[in-house]
Amino acid sequence: MLGLSVFLAVMFLTAGPVLAQQKLNISWGGSTPGGMMYYLVGAAGTIITRELPQYNITQVSTGGSTENCKRLLKGEVDMGIVYGPHVYMALRNEGPFKNDPKGTMLRGISKAYEGSTYFVTLPGAGMKTMDDLKGKTVALGPPGSGTVFNSSNALRALGLLDKVKPRMMSFADAGRAVANRQIDAFAQSSAPAGSVIELSETKGAFVIPFSDGELEKVVSEYPFYYAGTMKAGTYKGVPPTKMPYLTVYWVGHERVPKKAIYDILKLVYQSKFKKQLADAHKGWAQMEPDTKRFIGLGAPMHPGAEAFYKEAGLWTE
Repeated sequence: MLGLSVFLAVMFLTAGPVLAQQKLNISWGGSTPGGMMYYLVGAAGTIITRELPQYNITQVSTGGSTENCKRLLKGEVDMGIVYGPHVYMALRNEGPFKNDPKGTMLRGISKAYEGSTYFVTLPGAGMKTMDDLKGKTVALGPPGSGTVFNSSNALRALGLLDKVKPRMMSFADAGRAVANRQIDAFAQSSAPAGSVIELSETKGAFVIPFSDGELEKVVSEYPFYYAGTMKAGTYKGVPPTKMPYLTVYWVGHERVPKKAIYDILKLVYQSKFKKQLADAHKGWAQMEPDTKRFIGLGAPMHPGAEAFYKEAGLWTE
């Protein structure tokens, strides 16, 4: 009996280092290549995995916010970049989430950035206003993306949704199709986006502005948007441009361990790594807790996020 006990004790002590070396795999939904979320997740995942070897961040290529939220609801990913309105709707089984599990498992991690919605064409294509999209072939975004949700909402509010010829395409394919004049315009959410950068630096890009009256219509119809202006220089040759905006969050599933989220936030909120993230993609320069606004959507913050923000004096409610 004593021999067995000694044997088991030796086995446990020997296995200890092996068990300690095991990584926690965390899947993170972004978007298709060419979309902003794809590059955000890629940049952050690389830094986190490098600096915190106990965690392995795996980027999952998805359609974007809508699909990220749906996958979180079904437990298919651990984290995702998700529009604030999608969190709100998922908790109420509304809109694209009416047939999905209720979003009670969604937990806030951080604000990622403010997301804009806009339509891009070539400078010489003759489309200067939103009304000029009538009768044109327009890529609304990849299937399952937040861009389809946003672009459809904007067009619907302006009475244009049934007046365009819609296509569902990845961001990269849509940008190339506009460059090759195979379609007239494509929708994009958030900036800067790789597909628009490529177009602006090769064939040139024209971002169609929303008028004040059009923005009022969009915000009146969908109050989770607000009017904003994309800064000059976001894309080569594109001046300040008015368009609708919303808040985009880094969201986690409740099953992700508290310690994991605490460790990750403690890393990425260090000045050194915040700068690395912002250098990798400008979108991360907007990262902030934004706890009060997220909680206002109806979902709690992740316990790991709450612990870190309170410890760092960043918590507001």
